[in-house]
Order: sequence, then C-alpha cells, then structure tokens
Amino acid sequence: MDDLRRKIDEIDDSIHDSLMRRTELARQIALAKGSNAVIMRPGREARVLRRLVGRHEGAFPKPIVCRIWREVISVFTRLQGPFAAAAFAPEDGSDLSLLARDHFGSLTPITGFGSEMGVLRAVSDGKANIGILPLPESDRGTPWWPKLARSGKASPKIIARLPFAPLDGGRRIGPEAVVVSLAEPEESGDDRGYLIVELDQAVSRGALKVLLSDAGFEVRNTQAWVDAPDRTLHLVEVEGFLASDDSRVAALVTETEPVSHAWAVGSFAVPLLAEELANNPILSAGSEGGGDGDAANAGAS
Repeated sequence: MDDLRRKIDEIDDSIHDSLMRRTELARQIALAKGSNAVIMRPGREARVLRRLVGRHEGAFPKPIVCRIWREVISVFTRLQGPFAAAAFAPEDGSDLSLLARDHFGSLTPITGFGSEMGVLRAVSDGKANIGILPLPESDRGTPWWPKLARSGKASPKIIARLPFAPLDGGRRIGPEAVVVSLAEPEESGDDRGYLIVELDQAVSRGALKVLLSDAGFEVRNTQAWVDAPDRTLHLVEVEGFLASDDSRVAALVTETEPVSHAWAVGSFAVPLLAEELANNPILSAGSEGGGDGDAANAGAS
C-alpha cells in the first residue's frame, strides 16, 4: 500500500507541475498580446475537449475529464483579464447560472438576471463578457432572439451551446442554453449556425426551407416571430459554421425577392453525444468479488 500511495503522490506532483508550467505559458501569451482584453476561443476549446474524449481510456468518467479541463480553461481565460458572465435566472424558471458555472468555472463571477433582455444588455454594454440564455423557442411569449437582428460591434452573437459535455452523460435531462457574446464565434470542425431572415411577405415554413436550400443552406430548424404587420423574422438553425461575413447571407438579400434583410447571428460547436461520453463505469474493488477494501480507497489516500 505504501508503494501504491507513493506512486499516486508522484502522479499528483506531475499533474501539479504541468499546471504550473501551463500557467506560466498562459502568462507569456497574455504578455505577448499586449492588452488586457480577454480573447475567447470557443472553437479551440471544443476541439480540445473532443480530442481528450477521443483519446481517453479507462473507467474515469469522460464528463468529469471535460469538467476538469473546463475549470482549467476558464482559469486561463481569466488570467488574460477580467471575465464575467450574465445568466438568465428567473424566479419561476430554470436558473441558468448553474449551467454557466459548470462550463465557465467555479471562480467566474456570474450575475443572474430575471429577464433575457437584462442578460443581452449586460453583454452589449460590456458589463459581462458572455450571457447565458435559454434555447430559442417560439412558444415562450416574446422571444429574445430578434434582438440579435442588427449589425454593429455592440450586437451580441451566439458562440456556444450548453451543456457541451453534460455531467448526465449526454442524456439531456437538465436545462439547455446558448452563450452570447460580443466576441466572434469560432469554427470547431463540427458546427451549426444561426441565421435571422426578415421577409416582406408571408412564406410558409416549407417554402422558406426550399428558398434557403436553394441559397446553399442546410436547414435544421426554423422559428418565426411576427414583429409587425409587415415584418416577420425567421430564426433558422443551419448545418455548418456560419461566419458573420458569409457570402450566402449577403446573396440572400440581393438575389432572393422575399428577403428584405438577413443576419448571420452566430454559430456553436455541436455538443458531445451520449455515445461519445460513454465509458465503463467506475467499479469498486469489491464489486468483482474478493477485493481488498483498503485497496479500493487507495485513490483517495
């Protein structure tokens, strides 16, 4: 037992040494940037987690691997400069601040707001780097997503979807959300985008899907909001990454008659699936029969 515990101590020291070296590298990167601005890399972060999940072996749960690395990533993001979150946290609904805490780390300041508009204002005004909002839904009364239908540096965009690696193993039992920010979304290799289209005449959902398909978009889902008698907005989720300057978006306005305006309003890395997060459950030493109870606790000793 003493030999096993000594080996565990050596591994702990190695992990700690690596964290300290990583911290120093992050400090050097921050100095090289020469500013106090936080640079978010949502696409790279998703690629890192996918790589780790893909190479992982053994019984240690993959969702916990992701949770550990999310804490590490969040700390190094905060080392660049002040970093804070705003989360939708109504008194009579799901508090998304807990979902934000799981993804953005234990030390990230998170302010709860009772309205989606409060979250959007906090991000637009620079009081929060990110905002966590419920998934866009057309049956929740006045939706928040039409507020993204504008141009300019103060217009938030969707940059992520939560949870990315849910602790329930991908069963999607708890609430889901999107993350908005003034930062630009980043391609991860497996993405979906959001597009808002304004039409100057009534068009069925099927006809809109055909129209967008002809323009080069693979439509997954659409939602509509009648903003005024002569103004209908459609939120469209599409396959693939959608950059702010995507040429297909500009072509929609110039080449498609029913479309009066169109905005690329963000993209997100597709969350990990249940089958990607599955691995062998942690077995106690006694579950195989005849195990040594003291050996079963070696990892915590």
